[in-house]
Amino acid sequence: MASHQEMGALVNDLTQSLNSRNNDYLGYWATGQLYKLAKDNGVLHVKIDVLNGELEPFSDHMRNLVDTYREKLNKQLKARKINNDKVSSFILRFDFEQEYDPILHRWVNPGSPYTLSVSLTSKLGHIYSGKVGGYCKPHDKTIEQRRTGF
Repeated sequence: MASHQEMGALVNDLTQSLNSRNNDYLGYWATGQLYKLAKDNGVLHVKIDVLNGELEPFSDHMRNLVDTYREKLNKQLKARKINNDKVSSFILRFDFEQEYDPILHRWVNPGSPYTLSVSLTSKLGHIYSGKVGGYCKPHDKTIEQRRTGF
């Protein structure tokens, strides 16, 4: 069984990874695409229930992102020798156009502040969470450069 410290480190690593500019989907930054999805649906948040395969609001274009995030989780669990049956829930919530927070939004970049909240629940009911922030603009493929290979 993984210790509380190991599970906390897992969530911290996943939170940082999902917040990075290397978090891409189909060659573009995933966070920008999620921001566009939210705005296109008249909301300022996106919730992803990774283990249940749910994306709110739903997008046919973005549906495979959930699988990508499940693969990231499973890869991190395997690297730590933690069985994936020890996790009962893995929820991501991206909130856009947030109030400035001097801790979460200290590195000012173009766009508006967003936060990413990550919650992992173990089969024993322990909840491990992480929260990070940054700046983001909604995805616009007319002005963004796609990663090579797509």
